[in-house]
Amino acid sequence: MTIENLNSQELESPIEVVFCCSIESEINRVKNTLKTLDWYKETGYKLEFIGLPKSIQQKVEKGEEITDDDIAEAVKEEFDSDANAEKIASIEQWWNQIEEKFFENLKTLGLPVQEEYLVSATKYGSGGSYHRPNSVKINVKSKIGSLVLPHEIVHLTIEHLIKEYKIDHWTKERVVDLTMNRFFPEKPKLQRDPENAEKISEIFNTHFPDMNKIIKAVSKI
Repeated sequence: MTIENLNSQELESPIEVVFCCSIESEINRVKNTLKTLDWYKETGYKLEFIGLPKSIQQKVEKGEEITDDDIAEAVKEEFDSDANAEKIASIEQWWNQIEEKFFENLKTLGLPVQEEYLVSATKYGSGGSYHRPNSVKINVKSKIGSLVLPHEIVHLTIEHLIKEYKIDHWTKERVVDLTMNRFFPEKPKLQRDPENAEKISEIFNTHFPDMNKIIKAVSKI
């Protein structure tokens, strides 16, 4: 899937979004989820919404040791290629309807946009996550149209500034939510309030779409 936008006088390079799902990526997803369970808990996420294979979830609840073989076996037992392909096709169909406008909006932030995004569909972990420079995980249990994918791409786009200015997790999420609400005003959403939520919104509304100014100013409150 590609989009092509005209710049003032020349055609820009197309942006490609590639969807996939594999046993290997699912195994890695489960491993990474297990490593970050304590972080999810400490950050305030409800662990019942963090997906794991059924047999692995049972071991977690019992406090039992979990080996790499346990994870591989559990993932292979639950892996369903046909169901995954069907879900990805539905996500792609929805994505085709919004991607052109989304990338047009994304470029207004004045930050680099990748030429390609690799999107792994998963049944495990949180609703979505990202890994620089261009990797996104989206949970296929999320509702179609829930905007998880564009949300994670916004994260990727601003992450270098988040790291540079040492922005905390929930402040980062608020900046992304406010950005998404500008891009998709028909589907407004705000996650839990960080400290200084009103001040963050004030800074955002003053400087949008200059994300450099927004994040730098937010870092000082």
